[in-house]
Amino acid sequence: MEGPYRVYFDRVPVPIAAVDGLGRVRDANPAFRLALARTAEELDGLHAEELLADGELEVQRPYWLGLALGRLNGYRSRMRLVRGDGAVIHARVSARVEPRANGLPWRAVAVLDEICPVAEALSPLQGEVLRLVAAGASNAQIARRLHLTRQAVDYHLVRLRARLGADSRSALAGRAFVLGLFVPGTWPPVLRTPASAGDHD
Repeated sequence: MEGPYRVYFDRVPVPIAAVDGLGRVRDANPAFRLALARTAEELDGLHAEELLADGELEVQRPYWLGLALGRLNGYRSRMRLVRGDGAVIHARVSARVEPRANGLPWRAVAVLDEICPVAEALSPLQGEVLRLVAAGASNAQIARRLHLTRQAVDYHLVRLRARLGADSRSALAGRAFVLGLFVPGTWPPVLRTPASAGDHD
């Protein structure tokens, strides 16, 4: 980031990064470095896909190709990112392309907001719905167990799939296990509490 906006870029509390046409991070403000727990040296030249949690690249690739090929000027998406300390965070990313004179993208500027640890992104009710799904309960069983309507269960499942980036019921359960949202080695699944979510096994 150059010119008169440099001071704003460095001081704004919103995480912002610039990525070149090859997908490499070329600049990141202090707020972005703090959110990702990475130094400027660690981020410089790092391919953006290395910041994505497992399974996230397949979801984001079509959008990134659209930006790279000039088919999209920008997009917004929720995605899971990996911090330098290994923790997975959930963020809403807004990306816009700054085109070259010939119309090809030169760089994309990405802004992060609504950043939170994945486990904290779930309400207690959503966590219980997720736990029951992972245990193999049907929607009807979940509705009875939690005293919800079937429509309410469907609503929570849609929100959970969007939040965890899963396109099916089985993928939702698998993603939750991979992200460490459940206490390992227990059955039926036990959702980690906020206090235990940072534990390492």
